[in-house]
Amino acid sequence: MKKVILLSLLLIGLAQVSFSQEKRVLTLEEVIQLAKQNSRSAKTAETRRTLGYWSYDVYKSQLKPQLRLQGTLPNYTNRSTPVTQNDGSVAFRTVNQNNSNLSLGLEQVLPWTNTTVSFNTNLARFDDYDGDRRYYQGDPFGVSISQPLFAVNPFKWDKKTEPLAYEQSKRSYVQSMEQTSKTAANLFFRLLVQQKNLQIAEQNAQANDTVFKVEQGRYNIGTSTEDQLLQTELELLTSQSDAQQAQLDVQSLSLELRNYIGLTENVDLELIAPMDVAVFDIDYETALQYAKDNRAEYLDFQLQRLNAERTVADARARRFNVSVSASYGFNSAQTNDLSGVYESNNTAAGSQFRLNFNVPILDGGRNKARVNVAMEQQKLTEFTVDQSMITFEQEISNAVRNFKQIIEQITLAKKSEEIALKRFEITNGRYLAGKVDILTLANARTSKDGAIRSYVLALQQYWDAYYELRTLTLYDFKNDVLLYNELLEYNPKTDSVIEKAKN
Repeated sequence: MKKVILLSLLLIGLAQVSFSQEKRVLTLEEVIQLAKQNSRSAKTAETRRTLGYWSYDVYKSQLKPQLRLQGTLPNYTNRSTPVTQNDGSVAFRTVNQNNSNLSLGLEQVLPWTNTTVSFNTNLARFDDYDGDRRYYQGDPFGVSISQPLFAVNPFKWDKKTEPLAYEQSKRSYVQSMEQTSKTAANLFFRLLVQQKNLQIAEQNAQANDTVFKVEQGRYNIGTSTEDQLLQTELELLTSQSDAQQAQLDVQSLSLELRNYIGLTENVDLELIAPMDVAVFDIDYETALQYAKDNRAEYLDFQLQRLNAERTVADARARRFNVSVSASYGFNSAQTNDLSGVYESNNTAAGSQFRLNFNVPILDGGRNKARVNVAMEQQKLTEFTVDQSMITFEQEISNAVRNFKQIIEQITLAKKSEEIALKRFEITNGRYLAGKVDILTLANARTSKDGAIRSYVLALQQYWDAYYELRTLTLYDFKNDVLLYNELLEYNPKTDSVIEKAKN
């Protein structure tokens, strides 16, 4: 029987050990670092940064020479087809032939004038299988130029907008990572507040258990009343219920934080509150200037204006559609031998000039209306940007003012916590000595709990405002560090960040 009891106790102990969770101690800095590495928002920011890099690479590639190989190889036909005769009639003839062509060209765009220059060599081959005949014809060398007239030069506008869009993507990445830090800090303090609530609730449950036992003793000797005893018992039950609810809240918020920072293992998180609150002064004008220099939104204002101007210019240019193309080169006559295409006595110079135009004579006022629409859209863009600028500056102003107020609040909250703790210690001692009643003790405990919570919430507001300022300005006023460096550029080819040379 004793062996059975010992074995049962051993199994119970092993079960308790197996179900106990590992504890992970984390600071605010560690939580933020994990969020930057593992959170979905960080991964999204990295993907958008890479997208911005490749989009800008596409733009740059358009300005480089393009070597193209194109053709139709083979183009085989074996069927009955209609053939127009000399007298205009149509006769159906069975053909068994192949037409193949191949072209190699080097093309370069001149972005200053939107001119396309290309150098080409072409080769065509015809096979008539029924007649056992084969012919070659080609253009050994040719140069051609194409020039739109009166049209908007897209490269002129792309030169203004594409670098801005790329720079905007780089700044957006830094802003997104700062927003990730802010979210991680918010989740950190939400859990920290609940852990503090759980700690308070457990302490209150233990304290109320002690008070209930004291009141029982006093009631038994006739120095306390039944209603006071029932009151202490009710407070004990309430504190025990609060402790259970606080435990559930801690588990829920712990899961939310673990999911955000990418902790897949089921561990209990123990958070260490950052008590070193730095006090520093922030000037509004300085913060606003950092925001203008670093924020992606400020570049977006410029892009909106440029795109509106481009739309107006395009609307005005669409009235005329004129283009000029010219080509010059050497082409060969038909030959039965491939080498004959490139023989000098079988080639001759050839040229071509073409002027294409499409000019509306009467369009019912369409072009004028199109220009007016573009101009009104430009005005609307200006109004929108101006309002966004006001909102932009108000955000900075509110953030600076809010941070200054929180600095004052956190000082008051810390002082209030110290006073409330000292008062509770004194009141608790006086209660145990029988000098104050239970209501006075409960009031002191409530004040103490509220002061502790207020200080933790003040810490949360401080760090939330701190990371809000970092996100809005991309500047760390606490450490006097610029968070964005325009010379740093991410290269997805090597998965590394490199520093470009200054222009």
